[in-house]
Amino acid sequence: MVAMYFGFAAIGYAAIELIPTAWLTTLLVGSSPLSIVFAATLGVPFYLNEGSLPLVSTLMHGGMGPGPAAAFLITGAGTSIGAISGGLIIARWRVIAIVVGTLWVGAVVAGLLAQLVL
Repeated sequence: MVAMYFGFAAIGYAAIELIPTAWLTTLLVGSSPLSIVFAATLGVPFYLNEGSLPLVSTLMHGGMGPGPAAAFLITGAGTSIGAISGGLIIARWRVIAIVVGTLWVGAVVAGLLAQLVL
């Protein structure tokens, strides 16, 4: 677990250093509504189980606001590969689309609220 923590923290710091500053400023840094929407969208395919907290922590250290961080964490929790593949076996694709869409909208709303509160 400790190795995963440091590994994903290193990935977060590498992302801060490797992604051009203009992109980071527009897409993740700060707390604009665009950054919250982008973080919620990015969280859908990139859920990393135990690695998501150190990754978001390092991104927040690099300037990500609490709203985008909350949106990233919320969308990832319900859209892991296991949840989606299990849902496809049991349910139809439309149900999965409704679940992912609801999680995304909820994450954006929660990110906006987190930005107001924090």
